[in-house]
This record gives sequence, C-alpha cells and structure tokens, in this order.
Amino acid sequence: MTPNNTIFAPMPGGAVKVTYTGTAGTTAALSASATAVYIVTTTDAFVRINATAVADQDMYVPALTPIVLSCPKSATVSAVQVSANGVLYAAAIS
Repeated sequence: MTPNNTIFAPMPGGAVKVTYTGTAGTTAALSASATAVYIVTTTDAFVRINATAVADQDMYVPALTPIVLSCPKSATVSAVQVSANGVLYAAAIS
C-alpha cells in the first residue's frame, strides 16, 4: 500500500452541516463525484440518504459516532432527532 492511497479521501469543499430538531434537517446535494459520505451527529439521530429522515424508521446513529455510508451521486443526507436537537455534519468522500 502506498502512502498516497486516496480511497475514501475527503473532497475539498465537500463538507456541510445542517441542524435538526423534531423536524428533519436535510443537506444540499453533495458532490456529483462523491461515492460515500462521512457523517457525525451531535445528538442521537435517525439518518437517511436521499430522502427525508423519519424518526423510528431510519438508521439510528448514536451521538458523536462517525459513520461512512455509500451514496449515489449528488445525494442528500437527512437527520431527525431521537430526543434532543442537534447538528448533522456530512463530508463527501470519494
């Protein structure tokens, strides 16, 4: 393995953040060349790719737990609170 391996490399300018409450917060579309997204939420949340997150139906993400998910091109990421408002950080990666 070479030290300049670029698998899952962050994309410059590809990070976004959005707040969520009992109403889902959804990011703008990520880069069209992104193949995955790195996400972190500041509170426990339910997260969904390319649609509005729905409490108790989408993927549960514990607070401050980094997760990498594959995503389609120009995907959006949405989060809704479990019990407290928070911030979703999403970074496009390739």
